[in-house]
Amino acid sequence: MRGVREGLASLGVCWDAADVTGLQSRPYRGDHLCVVVPEGHPLAGRRSLRFADTLDYEQVSLPVNSAVQVMLQRRAAELGRTLVHRVVVTNFEAALRVVRAGLAISMVPREVVPPQADGLRLMPLDEPRAERRFVLCYRDAPTLSPAARTLLDHLASHAAP
Repeated sequence: MRGVREGLASLGVCWDAADVTGLQSRPYRGDHLCVVVPEGHPLAGRRSLRFADTLDYEQVSLPVNSAVQVMLQRRAAELGRTLVHRVVVTNFEAALRVVRAGLAISMVPREVVPPQADGLRLMPLDEPRAERRFVLCYRDAPTLSPAARTLLDHLASHAAP
């Protein structure tokens, strides 16, 4: 969003909880955070989990300044706890590999977990903030370059209903 505000980027995709004051925005897509554990993990038999249920286990996470990690760290602090990071990775695919290896658990959008997630157990995170909505943001539609306008129109045409 800072890049869009400062004119360094034409378009941005951000969480709708972010302050988009001064920008135009359109609804885009959403995702649902879930807990991923290796098969056989003590949490694997649960149908869903609360965030607090995960705090006794080492976690694999994304970089500490990512939106998901900031939200999870704040939630842990609200509960008077901290996240115990076993490893920090740069993407969700790497997080799933670490979980599959039985080294930690992770919280990822269920939309990034492949349908054939052998060796993994996926459980919904039963929290109000687990369902996230994203928006496309930009400074002023009439001033977008033709390429940026085409991209905006394409993304908007593929937005979730």
